[in-house]
Amino acid sequence: MASSTHTGGGWLTPRRTRWLLGGPMAILIAILAMGAMPLWFPVGAAGVDHLIFPLILFPALWAIPFFYAILAENLRRATLVMTGIAILNAAGIAVLWTAS
Repeated sequence: MASSTHTGGGWLTPRRTRWLLGGPMAILIAILAMGAMPLWFPVGAAGVDHLIFPLILFPALWAIPFFYAILAENLRRATLVMTGIAILNAAGIAVLWTAS
């Protein structure tokens, strides 16, 4: 008889939560961070924001939340931290859109 580590009947199991955090949430955070980067980096010499930095840093921006989601021991805390980061970056994008 096979033993199961999941005892509840809900859809959101720890394995699915980890998959959602490491997959779609990590990509969402990376994309939102790329959109909010003009707040972090200064304006370029020609008056244009640096466009290459978000493209070069995208693998790191994706890898950090991915590995955090996969390696975190406390899934509830990982969910709250990653959601908070996504909200902060979305707020940064909103500030950029209203300022321009």
